[in-house]
Amino acid sequence: MKGPNPFAFLEENPEGITGRRYEEGIFGSFVNAASSKQPRVLIISGGPGSGKTFLMRHFRQETEKKGMLTAYARAEKGESAASIVGRLYQETMLLQGERGAAHPESFDALVQALERVGERHFGTLIFIDDADNLRKEGGVLSSMMKLAAALEGRKAVAFVLSSTVEPRPSGELATLLRLKPFDEHDAKELIEKGLGKGPKMGEECLHSILADTGGNPGLVRAVCRHIYERLKDNEKVITKGHYLAYLPYIMSMLSGEWFGRMYQETPDAQRKILAVMAKNGEMHVSDIARTLGRPLGQTTALMRRLLERGQVVRLDRGKYRIYAALYARYVLQMAGR
Repeated sequence: MKGPNPFAFLEENPEGITGRRYEEGIFGSFVNAASSKQPRVLIISGGPGSGKTFLMRHFRQETEKKGMLTAYARAEKGESAASIVGRLYQETMLLQGERGAAHPESFDALVQALERVGERHFGTLIFIDDADNLRKEGGVLSSMMKLAAALEGRKAVAFVLSSTVEPRPSGELATLLRLKPFDEHDAKELIEKGLGKGPKMGEECLHSILADTGGNPGLVRAVCRHIYERLKDNEKVITKGHYLAYLPYIMSMLSGEWFGRMYQETPDAQRKILAVMAKNGEMHVSDIARTLGRPLGQTTALMRRLLERGQVVRLDRGKYRIYAALYARYVLQMAGR
């Protein structure tokens, strides 16, 4: 019997992290600085499926193992700084089994309020997932950096943000951590960790998955999960033939879980750019503008928004591709309706 789907477990379990040794090293130094009263801001940047939330959960777990207090919240679209500060405090109080009497509205007040709760801890890390959803996100980041500078040598506290839109912080107090796609070694480590003593995956199958997902960690996990769901109990090796045979099912599942919402939330003008790129592959913005008969400046601005959405990746100056071949396949299907 092949047993429960191991890739579903890996998607939900922050301890199942693979391929992020560099990022873990950066975070380890970051936590050490925070516990030594050197407040900093860490920004984790990457597109959909790059693993931002997964990594944030893993880092939070590792922080708690070190005896530090953590406050975690995911920002909602258009949420104010005061709102998320309040949620960070109240949810931390609930997890600590205490009643939150105070209602801090600034990060300075939040740090002071959490300090009273965290006396038995070695410091505090404040995590905000999807920080680019916050109203005036740049102002939030700026206020955090100012607070970090003011608390230097006084408080063992630090901030960790995740964002699809890559901010451009200035100064030494902020570190930008860009999440890269999985390479072959990373993907192989994930798959072997998932399959364990079960069926093995052939090299051609692995290469096909990497090529079609662009190494996107979330897509790699999802594709492996859907392949495993279709396997028969007596399968010994997962081949490229399995992958190709299951591809219609995989696309159907990804459409419902992932691609459909992403595409529907994209404005029509940006969809037209995606359709041209899905048909032609890697393209320069000037070629896209020429194909669509649209001014170059306008096309460049639209491409920048697609980049911020994580739907395209920059290959070179002015040259882009859709972030994953599987998504390009979906775009072609939708554009052909």
